[in-house]
Amino acid sequence: MKLISTAQLDEHILEQFFEDKWNHFEQKQTLKQDGYLIEYQDLYKAYFSLSPVGKNAYWLKSLYIKEGVPASFPLAIIESSLALASEKGASSLFVYSHQQSLDSLLSLLNFQSQLTPSFAEEIQVGQGTWWEIDPRHATQLNN
Repeated sequence: MKLISTAQLDEHILEQFFEDKWNHFEQKQTLKQDGYLIEYQDLYKAYFSLSPVGKNAYWLKSLYIKEGVPASFPLAIIESSLALASEKGASSLFVYSHQQSLDSLLSLLNFQSQLTPSFAEEIQVGQGTWWEIDPRHATQLNN
């Protein structure tokens, strides 16, 4: 598994990865600037964005995983995002979840469920749960 920042990549690489969905995204520049592709077996298999949402805080969002990856892939992505956020000096990493399986994984990783954070009060995200962790003190499941 190899993590690649999309900030310096040609936009056509993202167009190819997202296929026909790319043209429907409203914030393409933000997705490119804050995004990461994950290469697995010489193919781009996943994407996520680590967007700044305030002083020393990031939001792991736009998680997209293609078929043909191990079941442990979501865990590897979350752990990679924790490491990146820690490298950036973050004191908070937020995740918004609307899936029970992701809620369970975040709980296992010691994320804490939260009320809607102030940066997200104007964002319409549907039904789900906000989670937060301090990436500097996060523990990984495989340690």
